[in-house]
Amino acid sequence: MDLVLTCAGAPGLLVSRGLVEATRGEGDLVFVDLALPHDVDPAVAELDGVTRIDLADLADELEASEAGREVDEVRRIVTQEVSAFLAARRSASVTPTLVALRTMATSVVDAEMDRLEHRLPALTPQERAEVLHTIRRVADKLLHQPTVRVKELANETGAVSYAAALAELFALDPDAVDAVTRPEGLS
Repeated sequence: MDLVLTCAGAPGLLVSRGLVEATRGEGDLVFVDLALPHDVDPAVAELDGVTRIDLADLADELEASEAGREVDEVRRIVTQEVSAFLAARRSASVTPTLVALRTMATSVVDAEMDRLEHRLPALTPQERAEVLHTIRRVADKLLHQPTVRVKELANETGAVSYAAALAELFALDPDAVDAVTRPEGLS
């Protein structure tokens, strides 16, 4: 034989140096040991004309090759994409709370506009539209930074649920938060 391929992963060595010395014929002999733990005694490589290749040798060969560099690049890309996916998923986890918060703000603006219409019935439609536009801009500006920060903080590690804290701070209705994730939405 010229080539012996092993992959038994037996609890002990299957091929010892002594066995190779006692049974070996003439010519070169190559052992490819793909087992963990090893099947072939590493000492067989000390014999003339005997080569032993194991998984570590194959990994070293791959790492030093162009294919190894390509594998490293693929690993880098996959790691980057998995990180981006997990960040997007964590950021999306706060979306129902943010939608509920913005819905609550819209309800507050609408209620205040109704109250204003009763208190100032002489406002023209253009004046009413300008007041509504101004109030909505104020509400949007007040909510912008907390919305951005909650999305950023959701991507940081830690046990704090910023979405839950936001829901608690603004006394958001849990049903309104849950409704955002249902297909029929807010009812």
